[in-house]
Amino acid sequence: MHLDTFLLSLLLMLLLAKILAQLCWRLGLPAVVGELSSGLILGPSLLGWVTPHPQLHNLAELGVVTLMFVIGCETSIKRLLYSGHRVITVALSGVLVPALLIPPFVHWLLPAPPLEALFFGVALTATSIGIAMRVLRLNQQDKGIMGHTILGAAIIDDVLGVLLLGLMFSLSNGDMEPIGLALQLVTIVLFLMLAPVATRVLVYLIKPLTKQDMLPGFHASTVLLLICLFGWLAYLCGTPPLLGGFAAGLGISRHFTSPWSKWLVNPFPFTRKLEQASGPLNDVLAPLFFSYVGLSINLNQQALTPTTLIIALVLTTLAVLTKLQCGLWLSGSWRQKLMVGSAMVPRGEVGLVFAEMGRRVNLLGDESFALLVLVITLTTIVGPVVLKWACTHPGPGDQARGQAPPG
Repeated sequence: MHLDTFLLSLLLMLLLAKILAQLCWRLGLPAVVGELSSGLILGPSLLGWVTPHPQLHNLAELGVVTLMFVIGCETSIKRLLYSGHRVITVALSGVLVPALLIPPFVHWLLPAPPLEALFFGVALTATSIGIAMRVLRLNQQDKGIMGHTILGAAIIDDVLGVLLLGLMFSLSNGDMEPIGLALQLVTIVLFLMLAPVATRVLVYLIKPLTKQDMLPGFHASTVLLLICLFGWLAYLCGTPPLLGGFAAGLGISRHFTSPWSKWLVNPFPFTRKLEQASGPLNDVLAPLFFSYVGLSINLNQQALTPTTLIIALVLTTLAVLTKLQCGLWLSGSWRQKLMVGSAMVPRGEVGLVFAEMGRRVNLLGDESFALLVLVITLTTIVGPVVLKWACTHPGPGDQARGQAPPG
């Protein structure tokens, strides 16, 4: 992509994403829906003015890694642990129910071969952490019990999704490597445990530099360096780079805690400046990511016959219901249950990545792939709309603004 095309693409994506996000917000819809819609309008689905390209893709990925860094900065590890049983319940139900219930319907409706139908269901176990957490953050619901439950469950969903993807590839090749999958899981868990501690150590090493006269932009540059470093390390460990950004944010968080906390006390004035510096980066890059998700969807490839639309609506309804049920396993008001369930609904970029990988290794035929992309698109729009409604209509049994009790 030539520089002039790259700059024009960025201009159009950022401009339309901001305009539509503001419009949706004024209409009572999630800003994410506007940002996703900007990509659908500019991309091959409608106008075709902007084409998906690796350069845009990489910049968009930096956007979601930055978003997860900001979320990590605001996350309390204690509250994540406090929500432990809730997180595991929501995550397991969010993976097992879609993976078990959706394949039989795909096999019957299309019809599709058993392995293809199974992969279709596995792809719909995905949850877009970025989309769910952005809606929660914009509605000030990301710091309470429900917010931490959703965050933890979505992270586990992503990890389990990576493992299920590896399992499906092994099945398609006729070779099962349980030891390799187990080692991958251990690597991911160790990374998520050690990366926040490593971030805090790096903060201690960098902090003395602030005693010198530093050029403007030092804190923003430090944030970007941490995001890139831990995103890259996450990729090496076989986990999505966005989890690297989240882990680095945890190390910056004022709520950071670990067995080494008494030696790694938070140098609060410095880490607070790092948090503040990450805000403008996130405000620019995050909308670019969501716009690119919409850009990646090509609705013109879908053969939208009446039969296809009916099948897509049936599977979309099933995809929504198999995630909404996640909230039913929790105690609390119906509004809180709906908040948790709807946050797990949008498949977003994670689902699209799964679908594309399935097509590349011939686990999905053309018809199944087109249908899966359509279902992912619909869940990506429906989920945030329902989630925002749940966030902004607290019931009488809800705790004030969804905040966790102290401790």
